[in-house]
Amino acid sequence: MNKKTAILVLLFILGVSACDTSKSSVQQPVPVVVKKAAMGNEKDDFSYSGTIEESETHPLNFSVPGIVAKVLVSEGDTVKKGQVLATLDSTNYKNTYDAALATAHQAEDAHKRLSRMYKNGNLPEIKYVEIQTKLRQAMAEAAIAKKSLADCHLYATTGGIIGKKTLEPGMTATPNMTSVTIVKIDKVFARIPVSENEISAMKKGQNANIVISALGPSIFKGTIEEIGVMADPLSHTYTLKVGINNPDHLIKPGMVCSATIANTKDKRNLVVPGEAVLVDETGRNFVYTVDPSQNIAHRKFVKAGKIVGTGIEVLEGLQASEQIVTAGQHKLVDRSPVKMINP
Repeated sequence: MNKKTAILVLLFILGVSACDTSKSSVQQPVPVVVKKAAMGNEKDDFSYSGTIEESETHPLNFSVPGIVAKVLVSEGDTVKKGQVLATLDSTNYKNTYDAALATAHQAEDAHKRLSRMYKNGNLPEIKYVEIQTKLRQAMAEAAIAKKSLADCHLYATTGGIIGKKTLEPGMTATPNMTSVTIVKIDKVFARIPVSENEISAMKKGQNANIVISALGPSIFKGTIEEIGVMADPLSHTYTLKVGINNPDHLIKPGMVCSATIANTKDKRNLVVPGEAVLVDETGRNFVYTVDPSQNIAHRKFVKAGKIVGTGIEVLEGLQASEQIVTAGQHKLVDRSPVKMINP
């Protein structure tokens, strides 16, 4: 074979290869199933998990330090206002009061005797003022000692239930230590964290259904009484308090509960099937839409909302009339040719 013939053969082979390559580069349409994006009703009930807490908490402590002599209540006891809860060893305080009282009586007697002398002109005024001052000091010290003696008894400042007791006989009680905590549970609160996207839908006086797993399937009716205005810096949630009447004291603080609150917002958002929403390598959500006139798939980035039934809300990036790929989307890239095979 001469050189000219070899060149012609090589050109022929290259031409055949180019034809094969051009044929293989033609992308075949990807079979897909599409569905039109539809407006969905956002009025689905809100569901949350929360914790039961008491309606009022009253921490009590002794006003004076001392050794605990008696503890007259136990956790769970019902107490009345003014009831004695615990006492301290009052020996030292009693002796201090007796000494102060004796000093006060002595000062009072001296004041009476010297008053007569002052009226008769036999006592200088400066001495009379001095004895008056001593009398007032002695009476004040006696009053302080009497108050300290009375403070050896810890009284209930309100009626309720003993929620916690941290002292026992023989322990040393100090003014900065909470000795007994009284709680009120005739009404309790379901404390619920609500996301910043949903807190605007909550209104005071709105009804809520509360289910407490520890008490079975019973539904307790409650009412929203408090709506937090400051978000938790970590979870970005706001605290909602639902008041629940609890006359039988069946509901205890600390119980876990679930709350269902009706959605009063009249807002409708675009909803697409959950499987149609994909995530790219940067974490952005997108869907594939199909132009029926060209049978071309287009990637569109969207802002996804919450899950509604079997779909996902789309807050931005789509129109209600667009056709969304719901099957075959994992084989697509932007501007892929498609073939719709909807049943």
